[in-house]
Amino acid sequence: MKRLGLIALLVGALAIIVPGFWGRDKADVHIAAASSFAPFLMGLRDDIAQHCQISIEVSAGSSGMLAAQIQNGGPFDIFFSADDIRPQSLIKNGKSKHAQTYAFGRLAYWDTGKGDMDTRPLALADPKLAPYGQASAQSLVHLRQTRNVPTQTVWGRSAAQVFQFVASGAAQAGLVPLSLLRLGVIAEDQYTLVPQDWYSPIRQDVVVLHPSAGADCLMDMVLSPRIQAMMVKAGFGTAL
Repeated sequence: MKRLGLIALLVGALAIIVPGFWGRDKADVHIAAASSFAPFLMGLRDDIAQHCQISIEVSAGSSGMLAAQIQNGGPFDIFFSADDIRPQSLIKNGKSKHAQTYAFGRLAYWDTGKGDMDTRPLALADPKLAPYGQASAQSLVHLRQTRNVPTQTVWGRSAAQVFQFVASGAAQAGLVPLSLLRLGVIAEDQYTLVPQDWYSPIRQDVVVLHPSAGADCLMDMVLSPRIQAMMVKAGFGTAL
């Protein structure tokens, strides 16, 4: 319950894009991260500080909102997207030179089993803003054919906000990144992994926007076998 309270508080903060930076003059590397990955990355702060001798600050939100902020001049150093489309768009617009895949996302159907399905909605991320929303929209047709799901829907601006809707009881069920469910220590009998052939692969790419020795070290660390193994346990598919 303590971990659930922690993640509810955390994703509540992450559900809305951070307009700027927390202590811009104090951190060495400033990161924009999709809300499905930001909590994991924030958990590596001490590890990154010890290994790379740098401090980081993380701004989180939907990939679409973060990419738009970067395109409009947001001074981030690294962008961890939840898709490969927005990093490629930034490359085409001269914001970076190349992208790397750091993970593959997994989608899960989380049903609390509480309330009336006719009155409490199914929470989904907005497909226009969040890659997990696109996967959710693709999966919804199959889900309705195989399960009794709420008839009404509510849309979140990010995957983290979808988690918040279900965790708070505002929605009975939701299509949520597996990574957030594992971070929140949600009981496995409350959710089911969505078959991966129901949606297009959630290929999560990262781009370095302002190269530096610190950014290079962080990238090498995230793509290392040790951190990739941690990411698999956290609910991501490996990029290696």
